[in-house]
Amino acid sequence: MNILKKTSFKGKHVSLFLIIPLVLLIIIGLVTLYSTLILPTGGLADTDIFTKQLIFIGVGSLLFILLSYIDLSYLKHWQVLLIIYVVTIVLLVLTLLFGPVIKNVKRWLIIGGIQIQPSEIAKFTVIIVTSVIFSMKEKYSEWILFLLSFLFLAPILVLIYLQPSGSMMVLTLAIWFLLVFMGLNNPVRNAVILTILLSTVGAFLISSITGNNLWFLLLIVAVVVGIFSFYAKSNWKLFIVISFVIALLVGALSSVTWRNLLKDYQKQRIVAFINPEETSSDNLFNVNQSKIAIGSGRIFGKGFGNGTQSKRNFLPEFRTDFIFASYAEEFGLVGSLFLMLLYGLIIAFCFMTAVNCSENTMFSLISMGVGIKMLLEIFINIGTNTGSIPATGIPLPLMSAGGTITVMTLVCLGLVHNISLKNSQKLRTKKGDIIDVYED
Repeated sequence: MNILKKTSFKGKHVSLFLIIPLVLLIIIGLVTLYSTLILPTGGLADTDIFTKQLIFIGVGSLLFILLSYIDLSYLKHWQVLLIIYVVTIVLLVLTLLFGPVIKNVKRWLIIGGIQIQPSEIAKFTVIIVTSVIFSMKEKYSEWILFLLSFLFLAPILVLIYLQPSGSMMVLTLAIWFLLVFMGLNNPVRNAVILTILLSTVGAFLISSITGNNLWFLLLIVAVVVGIFSFYAKSNWKLFIVISFVIALLVGALSSVTWRNLLKDYQKQRIVAFINPEETSSDNLFNVNQSKIAIGSGRIFGKGFGNGTQSKRNFLPEFRTDFIFASYAEEFGLVGSLFLMLLYGLIIAFCFMTAVNCSENTMFSLISMGVGIKMLLEIFINIGTNTGSIPATGIPLPLMSAGGTITVMTLVCLGLVHNISLKNSQKLRTKKGDIIDVYED
């Protein structure tokens, strides 16, 4: 079975719209990480973390190149899909059984001296499995595929939650949900259903968090939209009724989850975000220090190696969760905007690739899923650093020090690059055929 395609590394066989911002992002990430190693006295801290990051980027880059030129149609073979899924489940189970306890959680697995975070691999698996399942829309009902994809998702969510890692579980669920939303037919109907779900669940959940029952007024939005849609579209009636039933069940479940299942530290993070004035300074310390570091960078930053918040240990997790604050302190608003521009170009490339190959559902959803994954990770991490959303432990792709997320980000982008090249080749072939017909 030859899955390698004939390749050439000439200019027309790479997508510079992805490669250029990706290379710049990798360089910025390495420069920022190296900067955090510079001590206030002028020496260097232990460079082991930088060396490991170089190795991870090297491995990820090799996988990026490999995945850019293989035949992705093999992903549709159930044997390949089963291997990916089973390996992910096994890694998650092994993490719970044998993973070291770090900060009271089991989120990592040490294999051959290498620390792996299986939940990062799980996000990749969810994208692939969901995309392949929905590529069968022409053969099966989309709602059967919806249920099937959720059945594959559920064990992954449970295993991630048991680590415990509530933020990663919610992120994985969000990736799946948005990907499914894109995969289903009739986007207007789906938007109505989404409004009903979010309004109803939000009413229950926010009321539980704040203790203010006025949030149940959100139910009015769900009811108005539901009634209007119910009578405007006769073929939507069943969907509207089912949506209300599911929304009420999930809303009640979310309320119970808040009261009985969430850990105290998870509740404190959310409460600290909603009511910061009523929260002790200890719970807000991380975010406050991050905001101080970002603000001290001002317009142009303090310059490479001149950050003070991270070097004097005021900023926690300054090489992982809060590396954006380390970067913003040294390179300022201008550097931060440039960083977000690079991220924006990569995400836009993913979404444009999804649009350009819309006739191939699997390829389109994989590209869309990778774009959604990166968008949510960036939004959550920078939102945490700036205090815009509750603090979570989601790293910043290609910036935060971490092997699994670095490798998996490059793996995902390798798939998108492959799909883009395949689509470009198809367009060139069509243009060639048109020219041949014209010349004849």
